[in-house]
Amino acid sequence: MKTEIIINKEKNQVIKICNSPKMFKKELYIYKKKLPYTPRLIDNDGKNTLILEYIDGISIIDLVQPDFAKITELIINLHSLESKGDKCICHYDNNPKNYLYSNGKYYMIDFSEWVYDYPETDLIHFLLFWASLYDSDKFKIVFDQVINTYKAKRMINPLEWELMIPEIISRFDSRRKKYGKKQAHPDILKNREILKNII
Repeated sequence: MKTEIIINKEKNQVIKICNSPKMFKKELYIYKKKLPYTPRLIDNDGKNTLILEYIDGISIIDLVQPDFAKITELIINLHSLESKGDKCICHYDNNPKNYLYSNGKYYMIDFSEWVYDYPETDLIHFLLFWASLYDSDKFKIVFDQVINTYKAKRMINPLEWELMIPEIISRFDSRRKKYGKKQAHPDILKNREILKNII
């Protein structure tokens, strides 16, 4: 059973019926924090259903020019919430559809897969989506914006970055294959080389 989402625009609400208690608890944990860049939690049934504020926005993938510095600020804020050693709260499912733009503001949604992990995991995964969509000149600009914005506030470990890339690429590719995603941009291999140059 997939997660069921019911949008009620009249009430400005989204009803999300989670497909497992674990997913529900994960979502509830984040939404209870009342973060300014997530939909407001209106109510929950304590079992599997969340009632969230409806964000009347569009996915960043549909924007002509997303502001990647502002989007990276969301990731920084999420990573700064809690830590366990060198690991922090990572969104983990960084599909652009989980980032919305509405009335001049960016939001993150869908926290059903968040984990405590190294922050490099989230950044690499987020960038892999854009590496599969953009030509190499455009991706280099995105890469620099994301990395420079992040490094201004938090540390990136170059060794962790280097060690993680193969595993995260493998996971990314297998998920895209599983869900039948379209062929990637011809520059994807060039972009993945850019992705390695973290120093």
